[in-house]
Amino acid sequence: MVNAPIALTYGVWTRARRAGEVLCRALVSAGLVATAACSPSKLVDTQSPSTVADPSLVETATGAAGLRIEALQQTFSAVAFGGSSDVMTQSGMITDELRGWYYGGYYNPSASGDDRHTLSLTKGVNVSGYGYGDLQRARTETRYAQQALGLYGGTASVPRAWEGEMYALEGYTVIWLAELYCSGIPLSKASLKGEQIMEKGSSTQEMFTAAIALFDSALVAGADSAKFVNLARVGKARALLGLGQFDAADSVARDVPTDFLYTLAPSLSGGVRFGMAAIFEPAGAYRVDDHEGGNGLVWSTDPRTGITTVPDQTGAMLWPAKYNLNPTTGAPDPLTPRTNVLFRLADGLEARLIQAEAALKRSDASWLTTLNMLRATCIGTAVCAPIPGIASNALPALTDPGTPAARLDTLMKERAMWLYLTGHREGDLRRLAHYYGRAINTLWPTGTISEPPYGDMFQTPGPLNGVPYGSDVVYAPSASERANNPLYGGCYDTNP
Repeated sequence: MVNAPIALTYGVWTRARRAGEVLCRALVSAGLVATAACSPSKLVDTQSPSTVADPSLVETATGAAGLRIEALQQTFSAVAFGGSSDVMTQSGMITDELRGWYYGGYYNPSASGDDRHTLSLTKGVNVSGYGYGDLQRARTETRYAQQALGLYGGTASVPRAWEGEMYALEGYTVIWLAELYCSGIPLSKASLKGEQIMEKGSSTQEMFTAAIALFDSALVAGADSAKFVNLARVGKARALLGLGQFDAADSVARDVPTDFLYTLAPSLSGGVRFGMAAIFEPAGAYRVDDHEGGNGLVWSTDPRTGITTVPDQTGAMLWPAKYNLNPTTGAPDPLTPRTNVLFRLADGLEARLIQAEAALKRSDASWLTTLNMLRATCIGTAVCAPIPGIASNALPALTDPGTPAARLDTLMKERAMWLYLTGHREGDLRRLAHYYGRAINTLWPTGTISEPPYGDMFQTPGPLNGVPYGSDVVYAPSASERANNPLYGGCYDTNP
């Protein structure tokens, strides 16, 4: 333990100054101070164990509410900001969901490696850990808000249930660290008041277990809010799947209504245009390949993904337009700018998919019944529809393919289509490898890279055309973790 807010992990290092920045934004959001009057260095005492220098501003219900707003914004940024380092695009790029045309290497072969599974620390994005710092910051800021709400919440305008929401969101950040990164991620503890605790690292299983404990706390603290209770239930069930505890996951998920929905907004004040929609418009860096690497799924033929083509924009190129629906027609349209698109963090649809997987695992025929119920009802404007209007008509009923392997293929494909671009795909592939024994080269793209992926994209082949995919299938923490956390010794392993 240390008695001053000094470097811990990438998410906590330089914590004193960072805490001041967080508190300034929180106080401005809460209306306690004007932007020009807020000084991070004055709010934080960097020479002593105290984190906050002005308790009269921060140690109030309104201050706690401001910290919640900051935590919500940082969580959205970490999961769906719309760059190369959020959970949604990280999961999409390292799997078969997304293909990067810029980051793939045509313009800058050294810029990135996730789409080709070569995650060398000599490449710029790899040095920053592919969003590792953003996730750790989100985890830290949900802890700050959670602690403040526990101390100063419980008023008419600052309900105690918000503390449960923050516990649940911290649980999701830990799930993402477990699903995306190697085994051995430090979950160092930041505290709003008191000591900071460094950790050497947690195995993937330990991270899922830690997430479950956070969701259990959320169920208690958020008990007055059905919304936050169901948010915690979906997260806990997801973590239990990560541990291979399928029946326990089923037990938790069954109480979540199919019409439950929890979303994150890119801005709580409106008017801000960033996030998922912007990165899939013409200037964005991401497109889609059907059968990427020869073993990827065919995404473009399923209405749930919202993938489309734009004939006057490189013809047959596939655009991931799930978050770019035309506000007038409701059709996928990446050429129409969108603002403030909500991100579905958890919903009843996922709860039913978890139950279907658990049923299949125990050879219960209800797995197919559940999938067909979703295909018939989670369409059009139904709350459980992944994006309202993408799939406007009932999908044809599935039939039993007859063999255990084919049934698993069917179920996981349904998960992939329903949950396209929601940050689930990497976790699903790792579970297929770890608990179902599927070979790595049947799950992640393999073979050789085709660059450009579409012939009319550029006139000549790119420098990576014909280069084999690498062997990396998980991310590693940023270089700063090793530099600033003396207890961290690197990944325990990089297995799926």
